[in-house]
Amino acid sequence: MDYNILHLANYRTYQEVTMEVNLVFIKKDGTTQSFPLPSAVTFIGRRQDCDMCIPLSVVSRRHCQIYIEYGKVMVRDLKSRNGIHLNGEPVEEAQAKAGDILDIGPVKFIFQIDGLPETFDKFLPPPAEQAQPQATAAGQDETQEADFDDIMESLENGNAGQGKTMDIDNIFTNDFLGNDDLDLDSDFS
Repeated sequence: MDYNILHLANYRTYQEVTMEVNLVFIKKDGTTQSFPLPSAVTFIGRRQDCDMCIPLSVVSRRHCQIYIEYGKVMVRDLKSRNGIHLNGEPVEEAQAKAGDILDIGPVKFIFQIDGLPETFDKFLPPPAEQAQPQATAAGQDETQEADFDDIMESLENGNAGQGKTMDIDNIFTNDFLGNDDLDLDSDFS
């Protein structure tokens, strides 16, 4: 075997192992929660067997994949019903860079790669726009924006970072999205 090919293969593996990639969620109150990717290939979707589970009907069962290849962080839509957006643009497959924003349904994550960006101040809304708790009239749905405090607490106390599925659950109160658990893009393929 050619030494140069072997050296290149070892270098690629070393880069993939040493690259630290986090998906960072900014909560309504301006605090952040970081989700380290568990491996060089991470599946995100509604199914419990995905590496990161987001149980919302607008998220497909196997929605997208994030993978590291040749020192680049790549994101790929897995033919999901609602697609993914990188920095507000719909993409099928694209390279993600530090500070890029990934939209999966109503959930927004910021890519933090090897510690960059160090802070997330530029991603915070101005203080006047930060969500304030509001009372809702009886019988009305709560706000449609995600409040992830319960989710973050369960992740901190639960399975994130332990080689198990990261489960983002109880996102919305009153189940405003309905009980639609049929997903034509992934249920019948």
